[in-house]
Amino acid sequence: MCTSLSLGALDGSKFLARTMDFAFELNGRPTFLPEQYQWISSYDNKTYTADYAVMGTGAKYGNNYMVADGFNEYGLSAAELYFSHAAKYETEPTDGEINLVAEEFILWALGNNKSIEDLKENLKQVHLIESNSGVMGQNQPLHWIFSDATGATYILEPEGNGLTLQEDKVGVMTNTPDYNWHKTNLANYLGAQTTNFGAKTFGDQEVIPLGQNGTFRLPGGFTAVDRFVRTAFIRNATEEPKDAKQAVNTILHMLDSVTIPRGVNLKEDGEASYTQYQTVLDLTNKVMYFVPYGNRTVYSIELTDNLIKNQKEPKEFPVDMNQEFKALN
Repeated sequence: MCTSLSLGALDGSKFLARTMDFAFELNGRPTFLPEQYQWISSYDNKTYTADYAVMGTGAKYGNNYMVADGFNEYGLSAAELYFSHAAKYETEPTDGEINLVAEEFILWALGNNKSIEDLKENLKQVHLIESNSGVMGQNQPLHWIFSDATGATYILEPEGNGLTLQEDKVGVMTNTPDYNWHKTNLANYLGAQTTNFGAKTFGDQEVIPLGQNGTFRLPGGFTAVDRFVRTAFIRNATEEPKDAKQAVNTILHMLDSVTIPRGVNLKEDGEASYTQYQTVLDLTNKVMYFVPYGNRTVYSIELTDNLIKNQKEPKEFPVDMNQEFKALN
C-alpha cells in the first residue's frame, strides 16, 4: 500500500508527500540524521557514511536508524513504497561496489546525493540484493519516488534490468503494477471530469441529473490502481496553491482522498493495513510536516542550519499519538 505525489506552489516551493499504509506497526517518528552519520549494512556488515544531513520518518532497528521517507539538506527527497510481486533484485553481490538490501537504499540515496542528477550518476555503483538479512527479517519488495529542489520527480523500479530512474510526469506513484502500467491505465478514465453532465433524452424521456455527477467515473476503492487514478485526477484538477503554507493544506486534502481508516482493508490474516501517517516534505524551505493516524494535528520540523551544524547524533522528535482538540469555549 501507500500513495505518493509531488506538487509545486505558485511561489516556487516544491513538495513530495505520501501516505504510509502498512499493517506491521512501523513506529515511525520524525527523525534527524546528522552529517557523517554512520550506518552498518545488514547485508555485509560494511559501514557507510552519509555525507549529508537527513530529516525523515525514521525508527531505530538494531544498529541503524532506518527512514522510509525524507529529504536531505540539499532538498533531494525520497519515499519508499511497496512493490509486491514485481521487485527483482540481484541475487549475488558485485565486488568492490555498494551492495545493499532494499530498506537501506534511502539511507544511501539521501545521505550521498544532492540532486536527481547526482543520483543518476551515482546509481551506477549501487546494487540491491535479494536477501532476508534486512531489519524486517525478510526481503522487502520496494520501489522509490524521488524529487529534488527543482521539482524534478523520478521513480526507480527494480525489475531485473539494473537501477535506472524514470521521469514521473504524472507526479504520482502507488504500488504494483509498475508505473508504466498505471500511466497507460489512465486512458480508461478520460471520461472523468470536474464539471457536471447535463440532462439527456432517452427516446421521449428526458432524464435530468440528480445532483453533482462530474466525477462519477473515478474509482473509489483503496487498491493501488484506484488510488493512482484518483490521486492523478485530483492532483491535476485541484487549484494550484499560492504559497508553501497553502500547499501543505492542499496536499493533505489530496492525501485524505486515499487515506485508509483502520479496519477498512484487511490482510488474509485479519491484520488491518491502514494509513499509519501522512508526510508532506517541503523541499524548498526544508520543513517536514507529519500527521500520525491517532492525532490529526500537523507537526512541523525544520531542518535548520543550527540543527545541521550542532546536532551530531540522531535525534527523534516525539509526537502525541492521541488526538488533541482546540476548545472554543
